[in-house]
Amino acid sequence: MNDAAISDFLVSLGLARADAGRARALLEAEGITNPRKSRISEAKLERARAAIDARFARFCASCAERTDAGGREVVTVAPAACTRCGGSRNSRALAEMAEACAAAGIARVVVVGGSPDVRRELGALQGTLELRLIDGTARRTGPEAQRDLDWADLVVIAGSSELAHKVSNLYTRAGGPTPVVTAARRGVEAIAGAAVEHARRRG
Repeated sequence: MNDAAISDFLVSLGLARADAGRARALLEAEGITNPRKSRISEAKLERARAAIDARFARFCASCAERTDAGGREVVTVAPAACTRCGGSRNSRALAEMAEACAAAGIARVVVVGGSPDVRRELGALQGTLELRLIDGTARRTGPEAQRDLDWADLVVIAGSSELAHKVSNLYTRAGGPTPVVTAARRGVEAIAGAAVEHARRRG
């Protein structure tokens, strides 16, 4: 059966020096390894990872500043080993958007515009948030836009993106109680950032 050096396994999780020592002690306390062993079987790796992540929140510095660790001890790791963003700025932005919206009681979000790739990345939030992702280049009618506004807790206009003014105007000029905010720049980070800013003001 394949196995791995325990030290290499801990390094792959972003754990080094004192943090690696504490993680190693945890694995011994959980009976996953013992002090005599320097290697761990491949069959135990997932159990070992789960035990470590139940005790320690492996966050990069940026995520550690913004994320509730759920009672776990925060261990700062390199971005690539971060369990929240994995080193991706877009993933970090989406996680922050989901958390901020949840805290503010925002469950339904309409995003108007953005490229197909941007809308696909935003789709990762489905299940955490209810989303309607509107193609800003496709024909949209006033009644369709009004149904979106009536449904949503928040509408985000993806400014400086693939978005026709005749589509965005259906939302920005409609009036009504649903907040409509505009992301000044293009991309996932900007859209998520606009939602986070609104959610924090509301919260």
